[in-house]
Amino acid sequence: MLEESAEKYLNPAKFFALTAWRRTAWNWHADLLKYVIPSYGPNVFIGFCGAQPVFGRDTVWHVPLIASLDEADRVHFAEDNPYWRTHLETVAFFSAHCAGNVQFGMTDFGGPTDWISAVMGTENFLIATIERPDAMRDFALRLAEECTRAFDLVYPLVTAANDGATNWMPCWSDRRMGTVQDDMAINFSPAMYRDVFLPAVRLMAAHTEHTVLHWHDGCAHHLENLLAVDEIDLIQFGHDPNSPPFRRELPYMRRIQAAGKCLFISCVESEDAEFFISHLDPRGLTMIIDTVDDEASRRMQDDVAAWVAQGTRPVLSPTGSAVSNEDTAFVTGSTE
Repeated sequence: MLEESAEKYLNPAKFFALTAWRRTAWNWHADLLKYVIPSYGPNVFIGFCGAQPVFGRDTVWHVPLIASLDEADRVHFAEDNPYWRTHLETVAFFSAHCAGNVQFGMTDFGGPTDWISAVMGTENFLIATIERPDAMRDFALRLAEECTRAFDLVYPLVTAANDGATNWMPCWSDRRMGTVQDDMAINFSPAMYRDVFLPAVRLMAAHTEHTVLHWHDGCAHHLENLLAVDEIDLIQFGHDPNSPPFRRELPYMRRIQAAGKCLFISCVESEDAEFFISHLDPRGLTMIIDTVDDEASRRMQDDVAAWVAQGTRPVLSPTGSAVSNEDTAFVTGSTE
């Protein structure tokens, strides 16, 4: 008999109910994309590679499996992994219950630095990266290759009964869309991250037709390296607690747009929405806007339409040229 906290994740029906309950924390308004994803917690892919999952009340994490790169061969994605087999059953259950009702999204697998720090333990991971960067790069590349194989196995299940696919940020595509994230990259210099881990990110980004990057402004020192990955189409701009106020991050946001990437800002306080629409190119701009209640969301929806449509106040594109506000920004609103 599974302990209660594990059963609610590994029983497909119970996990579907848990996921649906979690979404009630959001009050969905305006254009916000409603979606469901079968995601247990961060870095789930490393659990499919042998790390032991720990099932908490609200999320799942993993016990480190190895202590050094000498043990890296113990970490492999395996289709007979019981955690993976259960996950496929869960994906099939979610797909059947979401079809024709709500958008169903891809599993949130994670990214290279996050996987390896989870499977080695943070201290061992950081020291090994410094001492053996070539071996760490090879390890990250191998895991990225194995992750693309897992993606190819689960993606047909996600799209079998659904129109396109979404992810956890949320973005939707009618073509193969993957996600990349590497929160632990904050610990490395741009040169070390570029040489050791960016090859794995490039491999993952090139595997799908559309790629979305989950990025935090705490990793701003890596932005130029990430913008150089042509296969990344959209950057979701997350905000770390110790970072400057969101408005002061405008140069980074403009840099993202100037590189030809779509920009997704989350989450935006209601008093900042007009500022970003006015100071950024609204084409390809997405925001989640926090509002206090239903009526505030309705007002925000009307305000956003007016701000975007105003022709009297052109915004400046990242290149400095005028951009008509008649171009539509896709903006979302919610309360939490």
